Amino acid sequence: GGEKGEREGRGEGMSGLKDAEGLMAKLRDACKKNNTPEAAKLLSQIKIATIQFTSLPGMKPPSESDPKELLLVREAYELACLSVSLPQDDVPSFDRHMSQLKTLYADYAGVLPRSERQFELQGLGLLSLLAQSKIAEFHTEIELIPVDQWENPFIRFPIKLEQYLMEGSYQKVLSSVGEVPAASYKCFVDKLSGTVRDSIAESLEAAFKTLPLAVGLKMLRFKDATELSDYTAMREREWVVDSSHIVFKEEDKEDLEVPSQRVIVETLSYAKELERIV
Repeated sequence: GGEKGEREGRGEGMSGLKDAEGLMAKLRDACKKNNTPEAAKLLSQIKIATIQFTSLPGMKPPSESDPKELLLVREAYELACLSVSLPQDDVPSFDRHMSQLKTLYADYAGVLPRSERQFELQGLGLLSLLAQSKIAEFHTEIELIPVDQWENPFIRFPIKLEQYLMEGSYQKVLSSVGEVPAASYKCFVDKLSGTVRDSIAESLEAAFKTLPLAVGLKMLRFKDATELSDYTAMREREWVVDSSHIVFKEEDKEDLEVPSQRVIVETLSYAKELERIV
């Protein structure tokens, strides 16, 4: 009887794979058309179809796993990150899918061919940690990536950004928006730029009573006073912006989380330099 049960179990797995492959073809199509709602719906259906799989990550040793099942699951998670989580700006779901991919990339490297999306996604995973200020986790993750892969443009980009952050070279972080290795990186770089911009704004607030508008715009990388006013309104910073100056609100600044002295010094020297030029 055992053998018959095993055969049926295998058959069930096969039909699960067939169903999942059919859905996968539709998912690829939805992703190509940038149809995020449809992709999200198909992804949920694929996750249900793969419940019948016998080789999901962690179920059995890699050498005994079915590569067909693993490849399908891997591609599903990759498309989930790139075509569902990122367009929906859903960082927690990106991180969940990414943690599954990390396992697939690391533990199954011996049984699966490398995915052409692997470096892009590993770089995105690192960038996600930077954007969330999870610096310790960033260092842990970097250690797991072989050093000879650090020169890959997708991996090198977050490494470079982390160095800029550590040096307090905030202007370099802001200008890196134009150097992303793939369009998918823009979401996290924008988040990181927002964090960096807040730090610069806090430094300026802590150090100046007023600042020439041109200097403030250049420091915060805004095109004009309207962009700056939108930012201050959104961040609830009580600055007065007129045609030539920014006037910072005088207040008890104890509750402000002022960044390190070094950042203030860097910001100040840059601001003074600009004041001379302007």
